[in-house]
Amino acid sequence: MKPDLTFLSVVEDGPDDYVVGNGARFVNVPGIAAKVLALLDGTRTVEEVRKEVLERHGADVDVAAFVGGLDGLGLLQEPDLPPSPWDRVRPAHVRWLFSPAANAVVALAALATVAAVVARPRIASGMSGLVWSDSLSFTLAFAVGSWVLVLVHELSHILAARSLGVRAQLSLGTRLQFLVVQTNVTGVWRLPRRARYRAHLAGMRTDLFLAACAACALYVAENAVARLVLAICASQIVWQFLFFMRTDVYYAFANATGNKNLMADAQAYLRHRGADTPRGVRVYAWFLIAGRVLGLAFLLGYTVPITLAVCGQAFAELGTSVQPVLTLAIVAFGWGLYLWVFIRQRLR
Repeated sequence: MKPDLTFLSVVEDGPDDYVVGNGARFVNVPGIAAKVLALLDGTRTVEEVRKEVLERHGADVDVAAFVGGLDGLGLLQEPDLPPSPWDRVRPAHVRWLFSPAANAVVALAALATVAAVVARPRIASGMSGLVWSDSLSFTLAFAVGSWVLVLVHELSHILAARSLGVRAQLSLGTRLQFLVVQTNVTGVWRLPRRARYRAHLAGMRTDLFLAACAACALYVAENAVARLVLAICASQIVWQFLFFMRTDVYYAFANATGNKNLMADAQAYLRHRGADTPRGVRVYAWFLIAGRVLGLAFLLGYTVPITLAVCGQAFAELGTSVQPVLTLAIVAFGWGLYLWVFIRQRLR
């Protein structure tokens, strides 16, 4: 048998560290395994590869067992990927969005925002420019605005992935008590480490650009829509730094440190306290605990009170119009959707 494994991607990811995958599944292997894979090109038997590796590198590798291990991990089968409408987006269609010229536009917008805020500090004065006449307008302003801007954020991840030739899929998920829209870009592991940052940070880049545009608009004149966009985009950027959850910054941090399973390794350390656990994982483990405590505090100190306040105002307005009924329906739908996604994830 002369196995041909040239369809697998093999990417160097650090000293004696390579990422091998078939586009959907990826594993880490040492450097000697990468050398074995380079020889498994359909022209040699496994015994011939074993002999050649021994002669060249002085390592006696059980190549047959290695190939069997890859097969057991599902790497030797073509991945069964569901069709994605985003596959129609070709890299050439969207690569310009992440060109140096596009990055310069984002940087200039950010600099213009700094100048605008220095000149007119009221731009950063908070939410005072947003006025809600009743509970329904309050709820709709944040619900519609937040979901639209979240989708724009995730679309940025999709376009960044497609610009790199990587598949992307959109879905709903949960992070602690938060309902989130998430983009699966697992295929970035077949790219060099530096290239992955484009897919990981594209959403924050878009948030920054939109927040900058809104701030510049507020420099010209006070506007409720611009202030809403600024508030939501700024909060989305802050949210990404809560990387005790799997946020954009979490993935960028894990990529930068080379800890590809950082959260799982940290959780395993908290359960077993292994002495050989890398220092970075041990530090992150305690950060994970602190984050979970803060997340619970946010739930009890902000999410629940603001939900009760909105519902209380809506109940007080019952009988005056249909608006409070719609407010209650929107709140109930949001929490119901969260519970449905949460339970569905746990049953998988």
